[in-house]
Amino acid sequence: MEIINIPIEEEVKQAYIDYAMSVIVGRAIPDVRDGLKPVQRRILYAMYEMGLYPDKPFKKSARVVGEVLGKYHPHGDQAVYDALVRMAQDFNMRYPLIIGQGNFGSIDGDPPAAMRYSEAKLSKLAMEMLEDIDKETVDFAPNFDDSLMEPTVLPSKFPNLICNGTTGIAVGLATSIPPHNLREVGKALIKLAENPKTTTEELLQIIKGPDFPTGGIIENANELKDIYEYGRGTIQVKAKAHVEKLQGNREQIVITEIPYQVNKADLIKKIADLVRSGRIKEISDLRDESDKEGIRIVIELKREAKGEKILEKLYRYTQLKKNFPVNLVVLIDGEPKLVGLKRILQEFIRHRLEVILRRTKYYLSKAEQRLHIVKGLLIAIGDLDNVIDMIRKSRDGAEAKRRLIESYELSEVQAQAVLDMRLQRLTSLEREKLEKEEKELEEKIAYYRKVIAEEKERVRIFIEETKELIKKHGDARKTFVEGIEGYVEEGSMLVAILENGQVFPLEEIPEESSPVVNVLDVPFTEGLFLVSNRGRVYWIAGSHALQGTKVRMKEPGESIIGAFIREQFADRLIMATKKGYVKRIPLVDFEYKAQGMSIIKLTEDDEVRSIAQSYHDADILVYTSRGRVARFPVGEVPPATPGTRGVQGIKIEDKDEVVGARILKDEPYLLVITSHGRVKKIVSEEIPRMGRYVKGVHVLPKGTRDRIADIIPLKEKVELLITTEGGKVFYDLIEEKDVHLSKKESSAVRRWDIGDDIIHKVVRKSS
Repeated sequence: MEIINIPIEEEVKQAYIDYAMSVIVGRAIPDVRDGLKPVQRRILYAMYEMGLYPDKPFKKSARVVGEVLGKYHPHGDQAVYDALVRMAQDFNMRYPLIIGQGNFGSIDGDPPAAMRYSEAKLSKLAMEMLEDIDKETVDFAPNFDDSLMEPTVLPSKFPNLICNGTTGIAVGLATSIPPHNLREVGKALIKLAENPKTTTEELLQIIKGPDFPTGGIIENANELKDIYEYGRGTIQVKAKAHVEKLQGNREQIVITEIPYQVNKADLIKKIADLVRSGRIKEISDLRDESDKEGIRIVIELKREAKGEKILEKLYRYTQLKKNFPVNLVVLIDGEPKLVGLKRILQEFIRHRLEVILRRTKYYLSKAEQRLHIVKGLLIAIGDLDNVIDMIRKSRDGAEAKRRLIESYELSEVQAQAVLDMRLQRLTSLEREKLEKEEKELEEKIAYYRKVIAEEKERVRIFIEETKELIKKHGDARKTFVEGIEGYVEEGSMLVAILENGQVFPLEEIPEESSPVVNVLDVPFTEGLFLVSNRGRVYWIAGSHALQGTKVRMKEPGESIIGAFIREQFADRLIMATKKGYVKRIPLVDFEYKAQGMSIIKLTEDDEVRSIAQSYHDADILVYTSRGRVARFPVGEVPPATPGTRGVQGIKIEDKDEVVGARILKDEPYLLVITSHGRVKKIVSEEIPRMGRYVKGVHVLPKGTRDRIADIIPLKEKVELLITTEGGKVFYDLIEEKDVHLSKKESSAVRRWDIGDDIIHKVVRKSS
């Protein structure tokens, strides 16, 4: 045995470098392609191998941890479980990769349940990361004991690194990548794929900044360009809070979002300590009203205390304002590098183009193999009698195969396929199927070869797949960025108000969403009031309305039926109920209360069906499901206080109910829209002006089974957004000349082909 003398300082230096690289590559720094650390990748792959798909039952977390430890990651079980838990926490991950069932911890710092109690399975986005992994799209390497193969990276159609972010501390370096919005990242990837010369500044026209799962407000937008250009800096985030007026000249501060990675329980404790120590004397009560719908910390102030001033103190003394360090260090080709936003996106595009190339080569190989077999089968069927005779006279399968190969110049694979062919495949219909399959395979092979030969075709596929990803999983931004174009204090945005209380920018309505009940142009500086079927009104700040905000309704089954902006309305709001009551309520009585206030007294079997703006010189149209319409002046409905029921507007017949109410000013026509997608236009004067509490006149033919969905006053044109009970959503621009004039007793004409579906809601855009 030869002994080599090495200076101890060199040995220690080399050993430390080896250790450092092991930590960097194997533990702390994510791969730029899939954004995962090895333990995360192994957890996701093990769950995929276990069949824990989103549509399959949950399995105990302990089983997952055991699978990961035994097959891929021979380290501490608690470390594996901690990584699994984090990937399931929606307050840590912008887009959770694991669906957890049971206790997975909380934003208050509560620990998760032991792994034997909790259960887990993959999320839909995790499946997007694992899609095509069985099609030779990525490299595999031996596991720790060479008994199995594991992926070195995931195909990752979902840009996990930039969307979910990550943090990690290695030896000599660290990484800290904030999460971002998938819709914005996807659009930026498409722009960069279309034009590789796109600058970071141009990318930041699309990616507004980080988008934290807990929301909040980013203050230093002016520094974002340098941070994303050079990959290093600090993001200043503060909580989202507003001041509400209370009776008796008092105010309260309501905090609805807190900075990322702030412990809510510790935050509340810190505020309480400031009150006890006397540093903030103006607070009279502090309570946590948070629930599964979201965060709500209420700070009641003493009389005469000004909420905005106290809020500034809280920002100064607590973690209601926090800095998030940015250090875009990632592994590129196995080496740690500090990069900018553009490089991260470029590397992801490069990875996806490589995946598409390898996947296409796999498809080409399979198609060529199948075409080879199909051609052999067609040769055999073309001389069927001789083939059958040859097989019958052969001593065994080996001789039959040899004779087929010699007689028809078939390969061994083709000859075996002929021998394996079932008798039913010998029919003329089966021959036609094989000929059709041959043609389809030849077309596919030509396309695959084109994809392999042309990078621009692979780029086109990448763009299409990214668009589909955005459509399926994109959502509204949660974090507000101060000072960014599109998020400025002056200005407005068209937003859609959903029946479940969510508010989204109009173009960002999720693919699967609750029905739209209103579309409004909301100024950023004003408030939005949402009215529920139970007669409550909820308020949200205009700036919050742009980010998928959801109001928390009080009762089971409560839903939003309409919305309005107080500053744009006249002094009163009209409401109509299912039982025919109409109420006109002064808007001055409405309070800026996010938790809601009751504005009408309802009987147990009644509910609010419609709201409308009040005008002095206008009429109210109240209409029922069975087609009766009453028309009377707005002035016949006296103003009423919030605690009253209102007055009777229309007599309701048995088995009928009010669908809605509209204000008719000087519009000459009415569009009568039925639940089965039919429309007719009548002259407004066909509905005579009467007093209140009458049966009204019919606008549907007698005996029809159709029902009224809505009645829309029409002057020249109107743009409608229609939602069906089956979940379809579509727009239609109806001009006055588009619809023939009819009498009120005549039948409506089908305009929308909705099959057996039924129209649920008709909304006038910008109404």
